[in-house]
Amino acid sequence: MKKTVTAIMVMSLLSISAYGYSKEERVKDMQAMETAMAKIQKGILSNSNKMVVDGVDDLKKSSANVEVAPESFMDYSAVYAKQQSKNILKYADKVKANIEENHKHGANSNYTKILDQCISCHNKIRKWH
Repeated sequence: MKKTVTAIMVMSLLSISAYGYSKEERVKDMQAMETAMAKIQKGILSNSNKMVVDGVDDLKKSSANVEVAPESFMDYSAVYAKQQSKNILKYADKVKANIEENHKHGANSNYTKILDQCISCHNKIRKWH
């Protein structure tokens, strides 16, 4: 009996800590991601490799924090958001590599792929049409 009660308490604490990411924190992280994307774009347009690299670093830092709590066991939003976040990190690394190799067109192409991931996630999670 004690083991069952302890197990239930542990599971409860784990579920609370797993979804301890508030809406305010998510908004803050999304705003940080938007600012980082703007920095990358401005760096590409103004031919500033440092600005692009700084933007990529900011984007990776903020996108690594983003979580979406599922509304039910049948809601795959959290899984989808996590996959989009992984894709954003992958394309961010490609932007950085393109810039370091002085391939501006490649950096711009991968920037667009990041933006596509953002829009795709917002369409699914926020139900944008």
